[in-house]
Amino acid sequence: MTAPREIILSVIAQSSDHLSAEEILKRARRADPRLNKSVVYRNLSLLTSLGLISYTNLGNGRSEYELHRHPHHHHLVCRNCHRIFEFAPQTFARLERELNAAYGFAADLDHLAIFGLCAKCRAKKNMGGHHPHKL
Repeated sequence: MTAPREIILSVIAQSSDHLSAEEILKRARRADPRLNKSVVYRNLSLLTSLGLISYTNLGNGRSEYELHRHPHHHHLVCRNCHRIFEFAPQTFARLERELNAAYGFAADLDHLAIFGLCAKCRAKKNMGGHHPHKL
């Protein structure tokens, strides 16, 4: 493995958060100031294709990367506070079976994000007395 690739993989592995390419570059430059954006993007693409890292769009308009620890990885993303929750892959097992049975479609549900409001933000919204759907 090349030195830049090791540095990039190490940066991602050491983080408990999802990281943008820009944040990965910033952290990787601490280990090697010569790294540039094109080297980071090329290596992110390669590491993703090798299955070592995964990426997703968490609603902020950019891809975010993390270490690929297990094959199915799903997120709930709060549109209000932007907190990210992980949830069990078994949640989609029934949906995968139904899509296959009804349409002959093999869904790729390995890594996805579902957007909505977390319990805290829903509670704050309800406490504010705002009820957009009440007539």
